[in-house]
Amino acid sequence: MGTHGADYGFWMRSQEFQIQEGDCGDYWGVAGGSFEVTARKEDETYVYDPTGELITFNEANQQVGRRCIKMQDAEKPTGQWNTIELYVLGDTAVHIVNGVTNMILYHSSQLESGKLLPLTNGKIQLQSEGAEVFYRNILMEPIKNIPPSVLN
Repeated sequence: MGTHGADYGFWMRSQEFQIQEGDCGDYWGVAGGSFEVTARKEDETYVYDPTGELITFNEANQQVGRRCIKMQDAEKPTGQWNTIELYVLGDTAVHIVNGVTNMILYHSSQLESGKLLPLTNGKIQLQSEGAEVFYRNILMEPIKNIPPSVLN
């Protein structure tokens, strides 16, 4: 999606499915990554809501920002393993934490010279946030559709 160090000198442009403790399931658009998400405003933040308004999240949207918070917290307590699933097909992504769909994201794109361009391919990055993190049993496989059961 972009060069290393594009955001704060560390991260490439990306569509981030947050996995850090406390934020597991959130969306963060990194260095121009952009998604549309149905959300509602809660205090000063936006929270995924399947019945909410379709909002564009990216760094150029000064009113909204580039973070959308998961609908419900499905993280396990500290010290227990979480199961993270990410479905991506075309320009749609689904974030699932421990079997719970936390967010559905639409129209994946990237900001380039002030314009939103479709994002159709890129690298896979595993989040570290500069802290200790452990991964196990990583599985990637091609899909032809997003299972209807995770879109509810």
